[in-house]
Amino acid sequence: MVERDPTSSLVERSDEDLVGELQAGRVDAALTELDRRYGRRIYHFVHGMIRDVHLAQDVTQEVFEKVLRKHDLYRPGTNFRAWLFEVARNQALTALRSRQRLPRPVSSLQTNESLELLDTVAAPADARGLEEEEFMAAFQAAVAELPEHYRSVFELCVRQGKPYVDAGQELGLPTGTVAIRIMRARKRLFTALQHHLGRLRRPPACFQ
Repeated sequence: MVERDPTSSLVERSDEDLVGELQAGRVDAALTELDRRYGRRIYHFVHGMIRDVHLAQDVTQEVFEKVLRKHDLYRPGTNFRAWLFEVARNQALTALRSRQRLPRPVSSLQTNESLELLDTVAAPADARGLEEEEFMAAFQAAVAELPEHYRSVFELCVRQGKPYVDAGQELGLPTGTVAIRIMRARKRLFTALQHHLGRLRRPPACFQ
């Protein structure tokens, strides 16, 4: 049997072959090809569930991050497309639940609720507020200490909310490389901020 050249074009390869490339550590081209095949379809699927353009873009990016980090959960010989869309469905449902837990705007509250909310805002900061302030200071310092090639993609994709494709075009990088650098930046930040995260009631979105 002739072994495939791993450097050959992946366009004609099967989805399962691409997962094999990920598992072999050849992630950049494989993830970029999966994004080319499924990125737009995943976006439209997610948008149909959550009806929010920007949130759908974020969730679509998260789906491919999950593929990068959790590809070992895919069982060879099963339907990769079905598995991928199940990942997308779960991420969209998580996003919907998170959005439902967000506080409502003051203008949408009844009078008594508004007064209670204003009383809460006007009250002195409790210990949790101080912990969050300490965390944000440590977070800013940790981001500043990231290597430039990680910090640049983190700033564009996480802080500015740019899609991976747009960030890749701006930086001259494949989409897969952007996703990998985001994942590694988050890992570094998580390690640096682990002590602070353990004291917070809920981790920030960029670590979830």
